[in-house]
Amino acid sequence: MPALRSIAGVGAALLLSACATSTAPAGPDWSSVPPLPTLDSVQQRGHDLAVRRCSGCHAVGLDDGDARDGPAFYKLARRYNALQLERRFAEVSQHGFDRMPSIPFTRGEAEDLIAYFDSLHGN
Repeated sequence: MPALRSIAGVGAALLLSACATSTAPAGPDWSSVPPLPTLDSVQQRGHDLAVRRCSGCHAVGLDDGDARDGPAFYKLARRYNALQLERRFAEVSQHGFDRMPSIPFTRGEAEDLIAYFDSLHGN
């Protein structure tokens, strides 16, 4: 019996030493993921408005995944400059666009949204 215990003890020691020296698999490389933007107060108002009024159909943040019914905001931010966004928002506010219904908002709200889009532009 003592020989069996010493064999079991040696086996356990070898197993523990193997576990201690093994390396865990490498995780994802987060260094290539762009940081989330820090929003100023105007951009934050635009973000909050987007969450309240747009997120039912659009992915409004960088980490919201792909779009639902409408295009993701970060993709629109790459496609349109501020002047184009201003025109598009005026059109949407009055007439809607494609499958998008008319969604009235003030000029100030449009400016807040444009500022928020600007924060997404580089990402």
